[in-house]
Amino acid sequence: MTSNDTPPGAVSPGIRGNLGVWIAFGSAFGLLFGVVVGGFSANLALGVSLGLSLGAGLGVAAWAVFSARRNTRGE
Repeated sequence: MTSNDTPPGAVSPGIRGNLGVWIAFGSAFGLLFGVVVGGFSANLALGVSLGLSLGAGLGVAAWAVFSARRNTRGE
């Protein structure tokens, strides 16, 4: 059996502690954005590559902001 209890001061597991999930969601939304924008601009490869890179960067930024806000509240 496993326990859900964490030691005092330990970071609780969850989406805010998993950077990879944030990058994956950012990339997925960036890919969708890139396909739409690339389809309209007739350059699908450029739209997808920009969408993936910007989406991953936005995922990291969202993770950092979300983690910082939770840490300042003491959660």
